[in-house]
Amino acid sequence: MEEVTEYSTDIPVQPVNTGWINPFGVSVSILRADLVDAEISGNKYFKLLPNLQAARSGAYSTLLSFGGYWSNHLHALAAAGHRFGFNTVGIIRGEEPAFLNPCLTEARAWGMELEFVSRARYRRRNYADYQEYLAGRYSNCMVIPEGGANLHGIQGCQKLVRAGLEGDFSHLLLACGTGTTLCGLITATSLPVTGIQALKGKGYLQAAAEDLLARHRLTVRSEKWEVLDDFHRGGFAKADKQLLNFIDDFQAETGIPLEPVYSGKLFMALQSLLESGYYPAGSRVLVIHGGGLQGLRGWERGSDYSDSSES
Repeated sequence: MEEVTEYSTDIPVQPVNTGWINPFGVSVSILRADLVDAEISGNKYFKLLPNLQAARSGAYSTLLSFGGYWSNHLHALAAAGHRFGFNTVGIIRGEEPAFLNPCLTEARAWGMELEFVSRARYRRRNYADYQEYLAGRYSNCMVIPEGGANLHGIQGCQKLVRAGLEGDFSHLLLACGTGTTLCGLITATSLPVTGIQALKGKGYLQAAAEDLLARHRLTVRSEKWEVLDDFHRGGFAKADKQLLNFIDDFQAETGIPLEPVYSGKLFMALQSLLESGYYPAGSRVLVIHGGGLQGLRGWERGSDYSDSSES
């Protein structure tokens, strides 16, 4: 069992050149958070480790959180619990399937207890009384919101902004599910930050981020931040042929893997933003790769990935 200590922020930054980036006079690089850890993937690494540190300090032995069948968040939490010696519980939206998919199979193998609940009950996941009820069922249990959307998660994502970042780049771009990573970035840097909403729903993510900021009384440092909600490609975990072809072409050209839920939509959005002149010539854009590549297995097997949750 490893100790939960201060974690690495030495994340590779990789320049990207493609046929559709080069004509616009904008330089694009990727912060490869997907490479930071083989199991606690991408921004989940930064959201979860501060929660684990708080759990250790508070003498909690069990960590409980929420997600869908292919939840990157629960997959990473199960791996972290196994590595750092915590019991873990996953509250899963939907009926228990006849056969567990690879994501949940691995989570269970890492020791996570899986509890499948109805969609109606799952909608109560952010209610204090429901969280208190769940915490009371387990000894020394700490409840972590879906996607790690709490103050610890935000503070962890602030560490994605490494020293020198503001001198190297002029804009940050990322995909958003709960708004936690977005809040971490805009409270840690003065650079303009743009979030690409992966969920369907006008203004949903902007409001969620503002709620997180207000709830935790956080000060925004970014000179400008916004969430663009027109690039969801039909809704959360929806993918059309154009998106899937774009992902294949991008990986063939750059060698960088994407997935359809977040990063694929993110780079399709970047292409549209460049074509529309959103970034002026001479801009230096850093795109955050948030990981989540374990979920690719759902697409490869033709699974109903759309029954995932926003994590």
